[in-house]
Amino acid sequence: MKSIELEPIRDLLVKAYDTTMGEGCAPETQQSIEDIEQKYNVKLPAAYRALLLEFGACNFGDPALYSAKELDWAYPEFLEVYREVKKEYQLSDDLNPFPIGGFGEGSMAMLDQTSGKILMLIHDAGDTPIREIAADFNDLMTQLTESAIWVQEQMN
Repeated sequence: MKSIELEPIRDLLVKAYDTTMGEGCAPETQQSIEDIEQKYNVKLPAAYRALLLEFGACNFGDPALYSAKELDWAYPEFLEVYREVKKEYQLSDDLNPFPIGGFGEGSMAMLDQTSGKILMLIHDAGDTPIREIAADFNDLMTQLTESAIWVQEQMN
């Protein structure tokens, strides 16, 4: 099932998922996505949902994207952490974040459903708990896929 959300980067995705780093990645089932959406009364962001259904979660670097199974623990954890951060920092009410992945040091990647930007919710943040890491989901995936392709080329 090909989605229009991923069309601009489809060739990069195919090439990256065909690398050693893409081994073991498998598309999610429609049912696994719907189970998460029903359990938490949410709708996964369209591009992220499309990636999971067509290619599966990936770990091409930081952030590693969550699978549906990982979202089952990551989503409630994210809500708890985000609530605490909102108490401590003055965050914009316009933010509508959804967790899509994690960084090795404990930070979380989130897609702001209002702006489409990919943000990092910084673990043990200092003055700034949130930093922009990509203009949108396809920009993030371009960065991650190019990294996976580069690593594969170095291995050859």
